[in-house]
Amino acid sequence: MRVSVIRPPTGRGKSKKMPAPRILVVDDDKNALIGLVRLLEGEGYEASGAISAYEALALLDNQGFDVALVDLKLPGMGGLSLVDEIKKRDELLPILVVSAYSSVENVVAAVKKGAEHFFTKPIDFEELKVTIDRVWKQRKSLQEAEELRGKVEGEFGTTEMIGDTPEMQKVIKTIRDIAPSTATVLIYGETGVGKELVARAIRSYSPRRNKPFVVLHCAALAEGVLESELFGHEKGSFTGALYTRRGRFELAHEGTLFLDEVSEMGPSVQVKLLRVTETGTFERVGGEETRQVDVRLVAATNKDLEGLVAVGKFREDLYYRLNVIKLAIPPLRERKADIPLLANYFLLKYTSRNNKEIRGFTPEAMHLLQEYHWPGNVRELENTVERAVVFCKKNMIEPDYLSPNLLEKGKKPELIQIRLGMPMKDVEREVIQKTLELTHGNKTEAARILGLSARTIDNKLKEWKPHGTPGIKSIEQESNI
Repeated sequence: MRVSVIRPPTGRGKSKKMPAPRILVVDDDKNALIGLVRLLEGEGYEASGAISAYEALALLDNQGFDVALVDLKLPGMGGLSLVDEIKKRDELLPILVVSAYSSVENVVAAVKKGAEHFFTKPIDFEELKVTIDRVWKQRKSLQEAEELRGKVEGEFGTTEMIGDTPEMQKVIKTIRDIAPSTATVLIYGETGVGKELVARAIRSYSPRRNKPFVVLHCAALAEGVLESELFGHEKGSFTGALYTRRGRFELAHEGTLFLDEVSEMGPSVQVKLLRVTETGTFERVGGEETRQVDVRLVAATNKDLEGLVAVGKFREDLYYRLNVIKLAIPPLRERKADIPLLANYFLLKYTSRNNKEIRGFTPEAMHLLQEYHWPGNVRELENTVERAVVFCKKNMIEPDYLSPNLLEKGKKPELIQIRLGMPMKDVEREVIQKTLELTHGNKTEAARILGLSARTIDNKLKEWKPHGTPGIKSIEQESNI
């Protein structure tokens, strides 16, 4: 006996954009089965019923379901065996188990088989609805994660340049267009957007893909050291030069040299870099022999080079030599639709490294990832996912496994109560004090939030409490921290 009556959604007023979950109900009590199916349909769900495990499996083989509600006591094949068979057919299908007896053994056995929740008869229907919605959203998250993983592995696995947004698709297209040339490329972007990955992608699409890829971060080195790193030095050319050493240009011969934070170069190094970009020649520090190299140069900066040229801090002629092709990488906050792709890519990367089986992110966790402003861009997202993988003890990453910054962002703003007729001075005091609590007593931050000056807040506090407020520092104290 099968029960399957589909009606238009009613009762809960579901959004038209969100289809109703399809639920398989399995119970050997015919009256209970029909009653539950009708109740679910009345709430806007699509429900089908089966009176035995065999009928349930036949329905599963011919229809798709989002949630299964299974009674443990079934004729022939029991409920626990049915749970096993369902998982073989659809590993991600959430299963809710029902029994007239809530023994510890039943609960433990059901959970071990893969059940998401255990209900005791008579079922609390409100709890059932809440649970169905929760596991349905989780199923959709898991399905999306699987799809995104497939997309990442299939489309982006070779370069790690990941993005479906128009902004990133434009970047990827530009990379493929410019890669075959030998033109110098200047990459612009905030810290953490992945400028080195872009440089590696340019190399991977170029004829130099099997040649050296050499990286130098210019900001970390003093000018004299940077010159030696770029061009090499001869033995005895300076104190500590105990042997002859090749520089990055020689190491990158016939390949690609990536210079990150090129804006940090001093004037003398800029002169030598200009020469090698124009002629392909240079001398090692302390050397007399002119050396010739064939190098594809890719430079990157997170600063406004044109502005530095205008104030005389960067050579104009070098700027034009580097800026043959300009490639701007958008910050993560401007392409938030790429966050699920990136998050699942990093999840795949770090679950593999840490030998963990984590299937995806809960809807709540993914919501926090997408709402956060990511000042550290893709690098911060990668670090956040790695941390979550390390601490996660479940098969889904939940909000509690994310970094404190995201959790703080996800908190609802505290509300204050203002009575009708409340004097404005009392309203002002309540708002300022609550904001100070929010900022842990930091008046400068509270002033920024409220659009006031820190001095105004300081004066208000002195007015309300002449001897100061415990736990809240004066502006002078804050400035000395």
